[in-house]
Amino acid sequence: MIRSRDVVDRSSCFVPEFLTPLFYTSIYRDLNEEQRLCYNQLHGCYCNEQIMFLERCLAEPALRSLSDRLPGPLRGSLRTFLAEEKRHSRLFRRLNRRCFPELYRRRDFHFLALSPGWHRVVRAAARRPFFFSLVIWLMLLEEERAVAIGLEYLRGKDRLEPNFVALHRLHVGDEIGHVHWDQQILDVLWPQIPAWSRRLNAILLRWIVDEFLITPKRSNWRVVRELAVRFPELRFRLPEIRRALAAVGADPAWRDALHSGATIPRTLDRLRAVPEMDPVREALLAR
Repeated sequence: MIRSRDVVDRSSCFVPEFLTPLFYTSIYRDLNEEQRLCYNQLHGCYCNEQIMFLERCLAEPALRSLSDRLPGPLRGSLRTFLAEEKRHSRLFRRLNRRCFPELYRRRDFHFLALSPGWHRVVRAAARRPFFFSLVIWLMLLEEERAVAIGLEYLRGKDRLEPNFVALHRLHVGDEIGHVHWDQQILDVLWPQIPAWSRRLNAILLRWIVDEFLITPKRSNWRVVRELAVRFPELRFRLPEIRRALAAVGADPAWRDALHSGATIPRTLDRLRAVPEMDPVREALLAR
């Protein structure tokens, strides 16, 4: 059970600073305290959107499709898995609406704004995990990373917004179990996949890592644009900020904050044990 405070603390960061890409640019040091805080809070809600997208658009359809095709004990675990994912999505949505009702009153995704066509593609792939096994790999990667992020919230609990800390405390407790179940699903799933399908899924997953997980692009740019709406004096710097964000993807410190032996050790071990996935592991750890 999670207890929400009546009021969101607007004087506190919503996410640890080092988990925001602008933190790794010289521009961040030029922002005043109010601008930094607003950027952090907007990015914190974008991170909540990422969690909702993973759980609602990937995990839920994949788990439903797998429910009749896995061994009995694991099938029972999937019911708990699915219920927890639905609860997480509901709680993160509620928190975002409390933080920025003007952005989330009528929609759940403001920064992560996929077109209806892309939503259909993602859901169609997620409903076919025996063909698009990359969905399970992506779940393992992002859920293990969610554990690392949750632990950072607990370490910084005295400096971070209390509602975010409370929700991530609950989230990390559940995600530890989800990482375990993701690995069990891969144990069942991967040996059944033909070699050609393994190679295809590795190529697609490598593309997803390069296009969406490393270099800050579309959604991160929308966060900055929203910041400039709230601070019009930043508008003239938007081209400069966009170039700086694009360069962050090559920063080893940013990449370590996202994916490293400290943040996703089990995922990296799994990738290392599967030759087809070498390009994915290399993309995650590239220097």
